[in-house]
Amino acid sequence: MKLSKIAQLLQAELIGDKDVEITGIAPIEKAMPGEITFISNVKYKKYLHTTKASAAIVPLDVVSAPISLIKTENPYLAYARLAKVFYKWNYEFKGISPKAFIGQNVQLGKGVTVYPLAYIDNEAQIGSGTIIFPGVYIGPRVRIGRKAIIYANAVILADCEIGNRVIIHSGAVIGSDGFGFASDRDGKHIKIPQLGTVQIEDDVEIGANTTIDRAALGKTLIKKGTKIDNLVQIAHNVQIGKDSLIIAQVGIAGSTKIGNKVTLAGQVGVVGHVHIGNQAKVGAKTGVAKSIPPATTVASGVPAMPYQTYLKTMAVLPKLPELLERIKLLEKELSTLKGLIGDKNER
Repeated sequence: MKLSKIAQLLQAELIGDKDVEITGIAPIEKAMPGEITFISNVKYKKYLHTTKASAAIVPLDVVSAPISLIKTENPYLAYARLAKVFYKWNYEFKGISPKAFIGQNVQLGKGVTVYPLAYIDNEAQIGSGTIIFPGVYIGPRVRIGRKAIIYANAVILADCEIGNRVIIHSGAVIGSDGFGFASDRDGKHIKIPQLGTVQIEDDVEIGANTTIDRAALGKTLIKKGTKIDNLVQIAHNVQIGKDSLIIAQVGIAGSTKIGNKVTLAGQVGVVGHVHIGNQAKVGAKTGVAKSIPPATTVASGVPAMPYQTYLKTMAVLPKLPELLERIKLLEKELSTLKGLIGDKNER
């Protein structure tokens, strides 16, 4: 693909040889002639003068370099769009394998692919163009929309609803029982049947080995455009809004509501029955024990606190041993002064 066509595709400014032929994308330190690279972090600008790439996607403030440049306001977004052009689908099989199990009254849309050893239970509905990989289990009455991709060994249990263009990665489990138990007088834990479902709206992506529990009553809901990383636990009756990002190893307890465009960084833990407002950002390893307001709140630490407060706390933390010694010294001096004052009063 010529560089001029790439610039046109990205609606970006081209500086340099418009006729350079681009055959792929690579990291700036490893790119070779014929490849295009990108920089979205200022610390990589220095590599513009040493990279072997034929061209680079760069921020608007980059003036010049020894290679051709495509200048754009958001290089990372431009890279994402270009990567789709170069992406190659690696799987050749099409159609319904005779080695797949298809239950009674299953509805398969036009162009559905079902690989060997997939199991589609009774009365499930699979939309047009959806791909079901080997080892997938789809439970009774599950509904999956158009052009979804369900990778190998994912599980979607009874009555769950999956939207259009949803991607579910290997090992994910949708619709497992929520963790609900009532304790009797003897301390025995009685299982509460989980009667609800899970609904995943359009354009959601769910990472490998993530679990989304079905609701106790009603439904656990993941709204349109949200992206969920690997190894995430989402408990029963949780609601996550549109276009949110849930990063690896996050755990969200039951009945919590998360707004639109929220970011939960890695290993965040959220207690049940709280609300995280729209566009909130929660830093890695934060323990969220109460609701977080929308928009301006950026929380970090355990327990959660405003980001600036967290930075000040972390700055003080290494000084605590020194401060403790100073306090002990001051207490000793204060005790001595009190003794001297007491002796003086007795005289």
